[in-house]
Amino acid sequence: MEEKRNSFFQPQRQSKTGIVLLFLYNSGMVIKNLWVFVILYFVRKDKLESWIIISAIIAGFLILITSAILQYYHFKYYIDEENEEFVIHEGIINTSVIKIKKDNIQEVNITQPFIHRFFNIYKLEIDTPGSAEKEVKISALSKQNAIDLKKYLLTVKRIVKSAEQYDEILEKEKSLELHSINISTFSILKYGITANYVRSFFALISLVIYGFSELTNFLKKAEFETSLNYDMIESRFLAFSVPVILGIFLAVILTGILINAIRTIIKFFNFKITENSQSFSFEYGLFNTRNSIVNKSKVQVITETQNWIQKKMNISYLKFLQIGKNEEEEKNVAAVPGISRSEKVKLISTIWKENPVFENYLKPNFRLILINSFQWIILPLIFVFLIGRDILINYLFLAIVYGLLAESLILISFRNLKLYYNRRFIRLKSGIWDINHKTFEVEKLQTVKISQYFWQRKTNLGSITFYTSAGRFKIVALDFFKLKKLLNYCIYKIEISKNN
Repeated sequence: MEEKRNSFFQPQRQSKTGIVLLFLYNSGMVIKNLWVFVILYFVRKDKLESWIIISAIIAGFLILITSAILQYYHFKYYIDEENEEFVIHEGIINTSVIKIKKDNIQEVNITQPFIHRFFNIYKLEIDTPGSAEKEVKISALSKQNAIDLKKYLLTVKRIVKSAEQYDEILEKEKSLELHSINISTFSILKYGITANYVRSFFALISLVIYGFSELTNFLKKAEFETSLNYDMIESRFLAFSVPVILGIFLAVILTGILINAIRTIIKFFNFKITENSQSFSFEYGLFNTRNSIVNKSKVQVITETQNWIQKKMNISYLKFLQIGKNEEEEKNVAAVPGISRSEKVKLISTIWKENPVFENYLKPNFRLILINSFQWIILPLIFVFLIGRDILINYLFLAIVYGLLAESLILISFRNLKLYYNRRFIRLKSGIWDINHKTFEVEKLQTVKISQYFWQRKTNLGSITFYTSAGRFKIVALDFFKLKKLLNYCIYKIEISKNN
């Protein structure tokens, strides 16, 4: 029998199994805050009477279960149909009322953490613009209630007067589901192998350095001889053959790749994208199942990240930045890993009704190479020279290697830096190994600014900054005359836009 849908227009409580969840949560908080007393119990339990211990356990259990029951009965949520608000009442002694305008709700996420699976309940989080944290969390909902509430908050755009009308709208939304995309486990594995391995490598190096430091401190405390004999170190280092050293280095890299691949599969396992007329949802996770809906109209910037290996494997990483979000908030950014080119085109086309194609672009002037070279190579070497000339002379080989490596990275970065544009979209391309393509609609821009330093006037160079509700994006050393034309066009599109 199909589970009866909830209209949410009358105050209601969470699932009754939420009482158990609240009890466990309260117990965890007590243990976390009173861990000192727990340790004292094990240390000095021989000096405590057994009846005192039993009484304390029973009293604590009764207090925790009573608190959980009161929290459950004092937590109510409903939809104010007259004011189009989502309302939550909570608190035992200090009660509070939270009201969120439905139009301000940006994202609704449904997750099923590991412990929730034992009770077959879900957690729902509601997010609004301008806040790094989730505004509202409902910890214990049945799957059907969570899905129905999520769909109403994000997809139903008019006031619903009755439960019957609400059911009709939900059925209509369900019938409008266009298609779904499943990201295969193999694609996620390919992404895990080819992404973030640099970060994993340095994390392992940091772990090795930390472990060596702790071992040294332990030996010192144990009164072992730990003074460094550089002659002994040099002789032992030379005793290692080059293959052994390369083997250790390769093992560290492979370990980092393996850890990142496993972490990626656990996080994004069974990734499914479902689309309807107004939004699309992501559902994924092995131990912690996550389900989030993103409204198409609120997507401000789409960022695609892809390196050379991923390009050969036909996969990339897609991020959707919404109102009030930026790329630094990884946990709050909707993202799709290991998506193929055809799947990417299909997904982007559902949001913008087309796949952006660019024929025009602006490229920075070569003077940007000189500026970056001075900033990242010449200035550091001058600083080292001022500190100690002998340091630079003794490590001249390392200085040359640093200069050549830094200059190579500067040249690669300059080669990839471009500003693409057409009548409707703007795309910024940047990166060295992981190439980022940030694409946004011109008419959704909040404002555009161009600037020019006085020393750039003779060379007719300047910079442009695009301000969106999901962050700002800047590119420098471009033709200032062309930037003026682009600025005028962007301002014109913003002024006539019906979306703004």
